[in-house]
Amino acid sequence: MFSLIVTTLGRTTELDRLLNSLDKQTYKQFETIIVDQNPDDRLVSIIAKYPNLIIRHARSARGASHGRNCGLQLARGEIIAVPDDDCWYPECLLEAVWKWFAEHREFNGLFTSIRDENGQLQKQRRRGTVRCECHHDTVWHYGIEFNAFFRKSTTDSVGGYDERLGPGSATGLQSGEGGDYFLRVLDQGNRIFFEPSLSVYHAFMREPARELRQAYPYALGTGFVLRKHRYPLRAVLGDFILYAFAGAAVAAVRLDWINARVRVLRGIGQTAGYLRAGKLLRASRSVCG
Repeated sequence: MFSLIVTTLGRTTELDRLLNSLDKQTYKQFETIIVDQNPDDRLVSIIAKYPNLIIRHARSARGASHGRNCGLQLARGEIIAVPDDDCWYPECLLEAVWKWFAEHREFNGLFTSIRDENGQLQKQRRRGTVRCECHHDTVWHYGIEFNAFFRKSTTDSVGGYDERLGPGSATGLQSGEGGDYFLRVLDQGNRIFFEPSLSVYHAFMREPARELRQAYPYALGTGFVLRKHRYPLRAVLGDFILYAFAGAAVAAVRLDWINARVRVLRGIGQTAGYLRAGKLLRASRSVCG
């Protein structure tokens, strides 16, 4: 059985689309745990539209990582996923993923490819299209929270998401929770595979205002995770910070000023997050120690 943990805030049409795709799955052995962070009952009528689904409606305080952690505590399935409330699954996905895990017992996690509403592969952040095993230096290119599936034995061992990271976190580090989680999975000696023949659908949102607004706070989280996991400085610079600034230069040459600004903000944010991580990590050790 699967446990699908959906943390949601402020979205109704998108959540309805996700639930509709789950209702059409050919594999029926799954529960959907909706962690509702809305201040009202707007989801009640939507959930009621799907009586054939096993839906557990929980509530939590805000924060994507906090919501997922609440869901993990409730999960009963053998395979865990945390789909975004604005993604959706093709009809045969869960059946194919279940079969994949049964045939690949040496792996603890699976990343799918990501397609937009037109069925086109998304290739953001140098995401590959060739099936492969993921390692510490490549996991960033393949995994996002919503396209990942893990055995429950692995999530039980790794524990919850770092609540300092992700949308709604109090620290302002608005991303990085997925990368951090995947690295912790690998740190324990677990194996993750990328299988591009399987896909999760997610709208490809290229809105300039949105990208400019999110570039810096999202990059802060990336920088923090790089420092937390002690990435070599040459990798931090070459694969992330300088890569962002180089991309800004290329965009400027093409007179793509919006993209250039986004990439500059990304590079600055990654640098600031990396530097800021030292203080946050020391504070965490002090509290724990």
